[in-house]
Amino acid sequence: MIVIAASGRNPFRAYALLFGDSGLIPGGSAWRREFAELLIKSAMYIATGLSVALAFKGGLFNIGAEGQFWVGAIVATFFGYWTPVAHTFGAMYVALGTFGWIAQLLHGAICIIMGMLAGGAWAAVAGYLYVKRGVNIVIGTIMLNWIAWFLITSWLVLGPMTPPSQTFTSGSFYVTDTAKLLRIMMPTRLNTSILLVLIATYATWFLLYKTTVGYEIRAIGYTANIGMEAPRAQGINVSRRILQLMFFSGSLAALGGSFFILGLTYQFPNTATMGYGWTGIGIALIGQSEPLGVVLAGLFIGALRTGATSMQVANIPKTFSNIIEGMAVGFIALQVAVRYYLVKIIQRRRTRTNPPADQEAPA
Repeated sequence: MIVIAASGRNPFRAYALLFGDSGLIPGGSAWRREFAELLIKSAMYIATGLSVALAFKGGLFNIGAEGQFWVGAIVATFFGYWTPVAHTFGAMYVALGTFGWIAQLLHGAICIIMGMLAGGAWAAVAGYLYVKRGVNIVIGTIMLNWIAWFLITSWLVLGPMTPPSQTFTSGSFYVTDTAKLLRIMMPTRLNTSILLVLIATYATWFLLYKTTVGYEIRAIGYTANIGMEAPRAQGINVSRRILQLMFFSGSLAALGGSFFILGLTYQFPNTATMGYGWTGIGIALIGQSEPLGVVLAGLFIGALRTGATSMQVANIPKTFSNIIEGMAVGFIALQVAVRYYLVKIIQRRRTRTNPPADQEAPA
């Protein structure tokens, strides 16, 4: 509020616009549309947040969710318009008549699955470089981010995936109608992406806390700062689990990219800008790397991004919402730092009051 007031604007009006038009508060003629936009954006943010959070659980900082997001997006685009697949499901849609939505479900599922496989494989490259060549996971994933981004935007979208009949194009080919995600609240754009990401959230929780693979991933994460000797002593194949972890993490980020194409733009636009994967890092931090926390954090960020548009219309810079996001992440980081130093202080006091036996004075 201080920052907004210092800029000469009414902070109460700014917050009223930010949260009143975010879709969180029912009421008003535009609430259904705002609520739909909130869930559409949140679905993508939750997917990238889950990606980063899952890697955090295994002690890895997957900063490559951005590149994995766009790899999933471009592959989903390809299978959404590729002639053999598109014609098959187009014919099925016509043949099924009233039940044509089944063809739409199947085609969309194939696009999403292929996108997730591609994003997972892209992330696994960084995992391989880490376990086999000792390349730092942060450096490896950042490097792959930019390779993916420029490979897609500077070649694929402007070359092989450009409609040949157009001299100037807004992006790649459009996906066919059967590849688009089903809408669940007409006349808004709300689609099944929010349902799918909730399923992915449950699957992530189940993987982490109800499976042997998840237990071993968390065991690796617990000892990441002191080495891998402890999990190896338990018989855990650390290299294999890290590769699996990166694959799962990348596939979740790619899921968000599939939502972007199949539920929002229906093509890979040449105006696409980076940001979804980077936002996922903040969401994972705010959500404490827990699946449920990531969902709540994703909804929070989605609400801020939705309401920020109304702030801009009222001549209040939408960057104020970014300040709120940054403060939320900062407070979480501060909480971790305070907890760390409190533990250190308590340990020092215990050492002073209860010195080791070999330091005690003789009787």
